[in-house]
Amino acid sequence: MAEKFLTRERGQGLVEYALILVLVAVVVIVVLSTLGPSVGEIFSSIMTALQWGVAEGGGGSALTSVSVSEGFGTLTVTVQVSQSTTVSLSGDVSHSGQACNGSCQFSFGTYPAHGTVTATAAAGGQRTASW
Repeated sequence: MAEKFLTRERGQGLVEYALILVLVAVVVIVVLSTLGPSVGEIFSSIMTALQWGVAEGGGGSALTSVSVSEGFGTLTVTVQVSQSTTVSLSGDVSHSGQACNGSCQFSFGTYPAHGTVTATAAAGGQRTASW
């Protein structure tokens, strides 16, 4: 009779290991669902930086962002750069080179209802924005 009791205990250890694995899996799922989006954003920003570096010959991009805003009959294009450079705009609105250090703005009183603009930095980089 003692042998039957010992046989049952061996199965009990297996069940305990299975419960521990289930608990670890639940913890991993909760952590990944909580941190997943922020880890994904970091990964995307790293990949974008690497792609811009490759596109610009490995030197990276001086042009970090371009945004467009409309207000009071004026279209404003804001360009952010990581180093001092000359920026030109092309597309549905255009502007020849303007020195830019950190941030610069281009304002247009006449512009189409919808369009795109591409900013190009002399030090490297090109970004497009739409309105």
